[in-house]
Amino acid sequence: MRNPEGRWWSALRSAYARLAVLTAVATVAAYLIAGALPFADPVPAAITALVTMRAAFHHAAKEGAVQTLGALVGAAIALALVWLIGTGPIVLAVLVLTAFGLARLLRIASPEQTPFVAMAIAVTMILVVGTHLTTELAIERFMGVVIGALCALGASYFATPTKHTRLLREDLHALNVDLAELLAEIGAGLRSDPDAATARSWFTRATALRNRSLGAEARLADLTAHARWSPRIDPADLQQLTRSADAVRVMSTRVITITSDLAASIADTPVPPIPPAARSPLADLLTMAADNIAADDPTGQVGTTAASEAVRQAEQTAQIALIGGIVADIQRINRASAEGAGSGPQASD
Repeated sequence: MRNPEGRWWSALRSAYARLAVLTAVATVAAYLIAGALPFADPVPAAITALVTMRAAFHHAAKEGAVQTLGALVGAAIALALVWLIGTGPIVLAVLVLTAFGLARLLRIASPEQTPFVAMAIAVTMILVVGTHLTTELAIERFMGVVIGALCALGASYFATPTKHTRLLREDLHALNVDLAELLAEIGAGLRSDPDAATARSWFTRATALRNRSLGAEARLADLTAHARWSPRIDPADLQQLTRSADAVRVMSTRVITITSDLAASIADTPVPPIPPAARSPLADLLTMAADNIAADDPTGQVGTTAASEAVRQAEQTAQIALIGGIVADIQRINRASAEGAGSGPQASD
């Protein structure tokens, strides 16, 4: 049974707990700093820090810019409207519509996210307007928003102790290692006449690796979309990560196809079984592909002789198609591993 103290310590060290503590620190800091200054309102400062805080620095930078823009534009428009027509529901309606117009005009986010950005701008506008708006109060509330956004930005920098690009690179490397281990295990298993349950377990593991690859691609897309908001994201890193992610996507997809074909050939299905004489060269190909993925300088062509031998052992047209497809998938994995290392064009299916 796990030690309760160990569970508490693990929880305290988690990303969720770190974000909670940093959010509290940013909120309190913004409140105290704004309260100590004669020209800033501590309440908008604390609220802005709270709603701007993010686990990723680039997200916080974008949100901080949105909040500051909303405060500046909102204060200017609200002061003009209050001077012309006074306060009331009409002012709020105009501010909300203005926020939606700004979000669409400035194209701060993707079309799908634009309505949510508009709502965030509107919230800040209403926060600045508050009640009994005057020029002095507008300035104080605007400065409070700026202070809150800066405090959240500073705290968000420490929310993730490691750069997101570095974390993604490590995860992609781990995926490469796991793909190589699975291919090596399949190669060893083919030499010992695997049963249907073993083949299905290979397919299940390949599917899990493919899902991890999809998650890595989603994270990369997020970093690429927000690169302009963070000095911590290096465009050169993104280019290398894109090559690696493309290669992992291709390899994980091909491994799923290989394990699916093997599972179908071993199970009692219309798919023909692989001849025993073809298993050894196929096992050699899979082992070489695994070694190639793990190599410091992978090559795009591995095991040409073993590939020809595997296909030559097929006795029926259906077997030739099955084995030829597996061989083609293995060769594509080899090319993708070389392309992911930067020694070839970008990988594609």
